[in-house]
Amino acid sequence: MLFTGDTIRGDEAAKIGLVMKSVPTDLLDAEVDYLAKRIANVPADLLAAHKRVINMGLELMGARTLQRFAGENDARAHLSPAYTQFSEIAKSEGIKAALQQRDGPFGKGEASTRPEAPAERND
Repeated sequence: MLFTGDTIRGDEAAKIGLVMKSVPTDLLDAEVDYLAKRIANVPADLLAAHKRVINMGLELMGARTLQRFAGENDARAHLSPAYTQFSEIAKSEGIKAALQQRDGPFGKGEASTRPEAPAERND
């Protein structure tokens, strides 16, 4: 998904364990409120301790280094010919045209766990 920009539907994300569960849009606020109330039942000092453990785990995995590295490479990407071309199309033809040219080759742009026929190869 990082390489193609594909999105994933909530039900698919739940199926592969990327999220806890998927709920319809009209039930989302109620579900978030319910989860927030459950979390609020945990004493604040224990929540803070748990948050520190999570943050330390991310630090040990290199989260800060990754953030710095991502920022450097984002700046580098803005100097690429592809970014320059995208910007020129956006200025001359509009953002919709630039997005269509950039995203068109990816088709629907939705990742899925559903089996699909392999794409035809031209190589």
